[in-house]
Amino acid sequence: MNDEKEPLESEELEEIEMRVIQGYSYDRLQSELRVVERESPEGIAITIKDDDIFRWRVKLQGPKDTPYEGGTFALKLYFPSGYPESPPLISFKTKIFHPNVDSFGIVHMDILLPSIWSPDITVLSMLKSIQDLLVYPKPTEYGEPQVLSMFQKETQRFVDEAKQWTEKYAMENKNIFTRKFKMLNFRCCGNRNKYVKE
Repeated sequence: MNDEKEPLESEELEEIEMRVIQGYSYDRLQSELRVVERESPEGIAITIKDDDIFRWRVKLQGPKDTPYEGGTFALKLYFPSGYPESPPLISFKTKIFHPNVDSFGIVHMDILLPSIWSPDITVLSMLKSIQDLLVYPKPTEYGEPQVLSMFQKETQRFVDEAKQWTEKYAMENKNIFTRKFKMLNFRCCGNRNKYVKE
C-alpha cells in the first residue's frame, strides 16, 4: 500500500493559487471598505453590488462651483481577482461631459494604468482623485479627444455643455440622493474658479 500522494497537476496548482489570490483580494477590499466608510469625504456614498465585494457602487455629488454642481453621479468600481496587484476598472454609469471620461463612461487617470498602477494605491485615494478630477480635469490623461479640445480651446462652451449634461443626466434623482445620504453641504478643497477664464 502506497501512502504517497500524487503530485498536483498544473491546473490544480493554478486553481489553488487563484483561491489564495482571491482570498487576499477579498481581505484587502474588506479592509478598504471599512476605511472608506470611516474616512470618506463628504459627497461620496458607497454600496456593494449584490454583496459582491469585487463590485462597488458609488454616488458622487458634483463639486460646488464646477459645471457638475448639483448633479449626483453614479459610478461602478470593478476589482479584478488580482487586486491590488491589478488596478480596478472605474466607470461612470451617469453620463458626464468630461475630458477624462470616455464615451463608455470609463475614467482615464494615470494611476489606473497597469504600467503606473501600484498596489499601495487605495480605494479612498482613487475616490478622492476622481472627486479632484471633476474640479481639475487633467489634459494629459484624456479619454475623449473632442471634449479635451473643447476644454482647452473653448472653455466657456465646454462649461455650458458640461452643465447641460449635468442637468439632463445627473439631476433627476438629486432629492432621493440628498435625503438618503444627507450630504447637503458638499465641500471640496481648492480653487473653485478653475473653469472661469481670467
